[in-house]
Amino acid sequence: MTIGDGVHGVDGSSCTLSKSSSIINVRDRSKPVQKLSLIRKLAYGTGHVFNDMCASMWFTYLILFFHMVLRLNNAYAGLLLLIGQVADASATPTVGYLCDKTRCRYGRRKIWHLAGTVMVACSFFFFWHGCLGCRGVQIGYTVLYFSCFIILFQFGWAAVQISHLSLIPELTRDENERVGLNAIRYAFTILASLGVFVAVLLLLAKFSDNGRIEPDDEWLFSGMALGIVIVGLVFSMLFHLGTREPTTQAQNLLDSSEGRTVRWYKWFFKPNFYIVALIYMCTRLVVNLTQVYVPLYMLDTLALHKTSVAIAPLVIFMAGFVMTLLLKTINKTIGRYFTYTLGLLAVWVSLVCIFIYPEHIEFGPEWQNYMIYGAMILLGAGASTLLVTSLSMVADLIGCSVGSSAFVYGVMSFADKLSNGVAIQIIQALHPCKAQTCCPKCAGYYRYILAFVPGGAAVTAFVFLLFLLLVKLLKAKADRSRRSCPSRKWVHRSVQATDSASTTISHTSGEKTPLI
Repeated sequence: MTIGDGVHGVDGSSCTLSKSSSIINVRDRSKPVQKLSLIRKLAYGTGHVFNDMCASMWFTYLILFFHMVLRLNNAYAGLLLLIGQVADASATPTVGYLCDKTRCRYGRRKIWHLAGTVMVACSFFFFWHGCLGCRGVQIGYTVLYFSCFIILFQFGWAAVQISHLSLIPELTRDENERVGLNAIRYAFTILASLGVFVAVLLLLAKFSDNGRIEPDDEWLFSGMALGIVIVGLVFSMLFHLGTREPTTQAQNLLDSSEGRTVRWYKWFFKPNFYIVALIYMCTRLVVNLTQVYVPLYMLDTLALHKTSVAIAPLVIFMAGFVMTLLLKTINKTIGRYFTYTLGLLAVWVSLVCIFIYPEHIEFGPEWQNYMIYGAMILLGAGASTLLVTSLSMVADLIGCSVGSSAFVYGVMSFADKLSNGVAIQIIQALHPCKAQTCCPKCAGYYRYILAFVPGGAAVTAFVFLLFLLLVKLLKAKADRSRRSCPSRKWVHRSVQATDSASTTISHTSGEKTPLI
């Protein structure tokens, strides 16, 4: 956002900075909203591609890699993922607070993005490769080895995510433009994920004859990690070259506005802050838990060929990509709440299909093997709708308070990462198979996990959505009451003025006329 641009608040008002003053004019709708060019939007979208490719590998294949390739048991695999999620959850509010306070000529958001990119590039490869020097040592050393690289990776990942998200409220004040930026961001997320899954599919189909994931497939995951680092650095460079962050002068003018900017600790006194955070947390539980356990469901429950661990996520993300192209129009037509509800319905239907689908379908007719992908299409469309719309709700919540936007995104991400890590660790700890390899008990377990855990999170999100709608309706009713009924102080002053005028008239006419 440059000098003269503005931002929208959740109440529909706008904030505008003039060149000659640091005062923010509220409800100034006379000036047209400045639209971002397509080049700037696309350049912004490239800024999270590196993170997205890493996240696709992290959530989709980390448990599978540790358990089936490195032969760690389910509890240790879940523990390593939990360590990463806790590190990420701890880093996000800290990075958010520091990002808001940073003053840098290069850009307070972009400098954190750059630092995070370097940390991710230096650490990502090492936990997709066997532990160096761990042969013959205790399992605790192996866990410690991977934990060091995972923690460094998660701190860098958080720095990139928070700095990238917090740019949205600063780049535009228009709500539809923000939805468009979120949609472009998620479209790049899907394209990045599609690239990862297509590469995994080609490698599995061309270089692997066995139908199961085995320790011999370690080279495939290590090679994928190295390729992601190289490609990710290229896209990060495009982001830094093509994205212009608001100047330090504009940031200072906006941050010094006492009337519209919310200080970071004041967010904790706003009920909508908690409701939106819980909606975003439940959304991420739906998206991430399905991403983690769909590949295991395909391998162990349906007993499909190992290429299905790439095909199923590929179908999910392709459906999500198509949906992102429509979300801006849908949001503008029916609003946030109905759009989010449509996404929930699609997710519920897909999870019901997953639950009732028969096990070990490789023994059935061949056409039956492909019917499950219809449920994956619904799941992808619903998940992308939930994620883009929930991120737009967060941007609406921030409104004009862009000076503390990184902190808000940090808290949202804290709830997201911590809840996902705890949920996955509990699922892995309760796993009926305690051996290093899977047993027949795994088949039914993943079916119930996919149906009830993300499904329960979707139901919880709907409940909080109703709470948010109720709070909004009550606030609108209170605003109408204040506009229609003058305050008691104003009435008192009006009566005093009328009293004084009547007394003056009475003195002029020589009569004492009572005020009626």
